[in-house]
Amino acid sequence: MQFLSPLQRLPLHVVQLTVDHVTGSSRLVFDGIHINSQEYRALLKPLLEVCSNFRSVACPRYYSSFELNVSKRSLDYLSQRYSQIPLAGVNYRTLNYPGYCMPRLAKDVTVFLAEQAVYSGEALEIVSCAPYNGCAFPLARVLTFVFVDGVEGRMDNDIGTDSIRAKATIDGFVGRIQQMAPLANKIRVKLAFHNDASSVTSRHFDYLVSRLYQLSCCIGYGFGLEDDDPVQLHLGMISNLSQIAYTSESETGSIGQFVQLARMSASTLQSLNLQCEHGIDVLGLVQDSDGNCITFPHLLSLKLHAAFHSNNPARPVFHGAAPFPVLRKLHADLECPFGDDTFFRGNAATLEHLYLQLDTVSATMLCRHKVFVLGSHPRLQSVRIWYTDNFGLGLFALSADAMQFLYSIGSGAAVREYARYGPLQDQVPMFSLLDGYACIQVLSLPSLRPNLWYVILLLKSLPLLSDLHTSLPSIGPVPVDIAFDTLPGYAISNYEPASKRLRCWHLDKGHIPNLQELATCVLLLALVCPSFDYAVPPASQRQLFMREMETSISSDPYKPYAPRLRRLLFNGWKG
Repeated sequence: MQFLSPLQRLPLHVVQLTVDHVTGSSRLVFDGIHINSQEYRALLKPLLEVCSNFRSVACPRYYSSFELNVSKRSLDYLSQRYSQIPLAGVNYRTLNYPGYCMPRLAKDVTVFLAEQAVYSGEALEIVSCAPYNGCAFPLARVLTFVFVDGVEGRMDNDIGTDSIRAKATIDGFVGRIQQMAPLANKIRVKLAFHNDASSVTSRHFDYLVSRLYQLSCCIGYGFGLEDDDPVQLHLGMISNLSQIAYTSESETGSIGQFVQLARMSASTLQSLNLQCEHGIDVLGLVQDSDGNCITFPHLLSLKLHAAFHSNNPARPVFHGAAPFPVLRKLHADLECPFGDDTFFRGNAATLEHLYLQLDTVSATMLCRHKVFVLGSHPRLQSVRIWYTDNFGLGLFALSADAMQFLYSIGSGAAVREYARYGPLQDQVPMFSLLDGYACIQVLSLPSLRPNLWYVILLLKSLPLLSDLHTSLPSIGPVPVDIAFDTLPGYAISNYEPASKRLRCWHLDKGHIPNLQELATCVLLLALVCPSFDYAVPPASQRQLFMREMETSISSDPYKPYAPRLRRLLFNGWKG
């Protein structure tokens, strides 16, 4: 008869939840590339020793991603970029557990390489020799190729004289990768040229990338660029992508080439992310050379960010055309990128997540077009609005209708997450601000310094709210004239329960002017909200705040409630 320990008797889903809880959010994500960090592996490793039950869950996660370095240049890049994060492919290691082999468990494989290493044959030689010659990734579904360097001009000229040799070298490398990961069905290509790298791609680069995409049985999965300097790209053959991402801190980057790349993949593109420090030619994104509208029939996610104004004037673009008919997620971090409601045409029934930075002009324009009216976007789940008073005109620049528009975006829908940034939120009572948002679970008003009693009444109108983000609150004025030491009893008798769902209260960064007042606000809220677990003060003040909380809980007004309040001390350090 086999005897099992109590841990071995645990159901699998309980073990999975336990591993999730222990590791938390320690796994890194670098521009969509998942990296098992040293911290993540360190948290997983003790779980491997618990029992076979835990090992069956933790081992695949420990080995879920794998990194290959197929050129000296890419190894130099990694040592600079991730000096504190040892990567799994750099030090080829195993844990010596029978049945668990690192490459064979990997589902996401990242290949770091230099373009020149492919043409010279160095990359093929590396993946054909130990330790990679016997390496196979039978479970890998996602392959990410990160190019850390372009080519030197002389090398490009040498290769250019022999296109047959260049293509043969490329084919050999791609063929070897296909042998290693035969079932990969998502291919991503990312350019991450660092400062001293050559930022010119070879004339054969588009052939190389197109061959990499052919590793997949479907369309190319993604193409991205992160650069600090202008990059000269040869992208003529690249099309039919489903994801495109561009991030640049340069004021003279390659955004124009990526706008063109997006247009070439308009029929297949599902996600487009363009972020740069200069104006984005948004009009060129949706308008062809003849002035006709370009439609993106499958685009689900669109993110546009520019540090400065778009170079498009505020003018109407198209009349009636709908370039993004099935959009689900819109993140526009630039004021008035179109002169009209182009973003929102045809997708009212599909839009789920909205993040908009609006100025006076764009808020007035969208109000005029009646983009958001009660119940117009039934699937909207999260709304984040940032109003930028970039002309310094204040509230007087907005009409009453435009102000009402700003406060009604998403009302009537089942919005679960709502955030508002900017100067307006201090001017309008919270009750009118959130009228029509009864389904909110997460509310962020980081610039608002609320009165505690307003917060309590607000909770009664938002029965599903679990997370609240505001600035530091104030205690007064108290609704009635009572002694300070009778506040706990008054709050319980008049307001409990204010909310049965609220768990945490996040307080804005900054210096706490009055620790005792803040502790009082948190304790009173905890008394009228039975599910309240913790408050998150500014990090620099956390230790002082927790000491003040402990002192307040031990004081006479709160002693009768100390057993239910002490959990705030324990949970407060976790928050």
